[in-house]
This record gives sequence, structure tokens and C-alpha cells, in this order.
Amino acid sequence: MGVITDKREVSFQSDALKLEGLIKLPEGASAAAPVPGVVIAHPHPQYGGDMYNGVVQVVCEAALSAGAATLRFNFRGVGSSQGAYDNGEGEQRDIGAALDCLRSQPEINGDRVALAGYSFGGMVALRYASERTDLAAVVSVANPTVRGPKVEIQLPVPTLFVVGDRDQYCDGELLQEYREQLGPDVTVEIMHGVDHFWVGSTDRLQEAVSTFLLRHPTGRAQA
Repeated sequence: MGVITDKREVSFQSDALKLEGLIKLPEGASAAAPVPGVVIAHPHPQYGGDMYNGVVQVVCEAALSAGAATLRFNFRGVGSSQGAYDNGEGEQRDIGAALDCLRSQPEINGDRVALAGYSFGGMVALRYASERTDLAAVVSVANPTVRGPKVEIQLPVPTLFVVGDRDQYCDGELLQEYREQLGPDVTVEIMHGVDHFWVGSTDRLQEAVSTFLLRHPTGRAQA
């Protein structure tokens, strides 16, 4: 598993907008042998983020190596996706539409679909995933953090936070402090010497995400 045998461009509706995405399938995926899937959300569109971002690509490769199909997509107003930036609100609906699109593919096991995001994409993914039980897992890479009066996100499914200890926008120690309040099965991995952009450290990121996805949602590794 993990060798790409199929790549397809897709478009799907979010609200009244048409969004663009790219699906990749691992070797052996078929309607007769459906595989798990992962939707990956990109970083902030107002700072050049799109579905071709390098960290997004690494997360895609991690998912494929774990035997899961991937759908990365451009949020509204990015690339050929219609619409305009909506401060993370409409973008949550974009994530829901992307999940529906991936689940509709004949090669995908719709009961084993996870959600991942990097930076802004991770933040939007967490907001979408809060209190939802229809996801197999959540992966958030370097999501921005702010200390507040209470934890506003509740994650009922297995969730992985991956952050560098030199991240300029994400406080891994804060995530660790509130880990038990975030959900019953939350893992926080803090990587030494890594900043927000993962320059020179993407191999460690890929290994962490792939290892997690081998348990959730692919179930190919023993817990």
C-alpha cells in the first residue's frame, strides 16, 4: 500500500460555490475493496495558503503510506474555487462539503474518513470537528493557539496534535496542558527544533502522521 495508482481532479459544491480538489488513491483501492480516506485542509488563504502547500503535501503522503486515500482542496476564494475568504466560517462548510465529496467516491469506505489540517486549516478543521462523532479521527498540524477562559473545542474522536517547540503561532505546552479537556483520546506530539513551517523536518512530521493514521482510521497497526 502507499503507491499512488489513481489521481483525479474533482469539483464539488459548498453553499452555492464550486470548489476544486484533488483525490489520490493508494494502491489496491477499488469499489470492491474500499479504503479509508482523509480530507486535508490548507493554511491561511490570505497568506498564500492553498492545497499545493508543502506541508499539506507531506500530510497527503503520510495518509497514502498508511493506506488511506486523500482529498486536498482549495477553500472558497482560493485558486479556481469560487467565492471569497469568510474568516473561517464558510470554510467550515467547505470542509463538510469536501468530506461529503470524498465519502461519495466508490473506492472510499465512508465510515472510516478522517480530517486533517495545517495551520489555519488545522484550526478550521478543529472547529468543524468539535463534538462530531461521524469522523474516524482528526489530525491538526501547527494549529494557532490562544489561551482563553475555557476550552471551547471538544473532540470525541481520536485526535493528534503535532507541533514544533519553536512554532511562532502554536503553543504545544498549552495543548499539552489542556489535553485531557480537549477530548478522551487526544495525543500531543511536540517536536524539538521545529518551527511553524517545518523546514527540514517534514520527514518527522510524515512519520508521526502516518503512524497515527495506521491506527485511525486504517486500523492496520495494533493500538
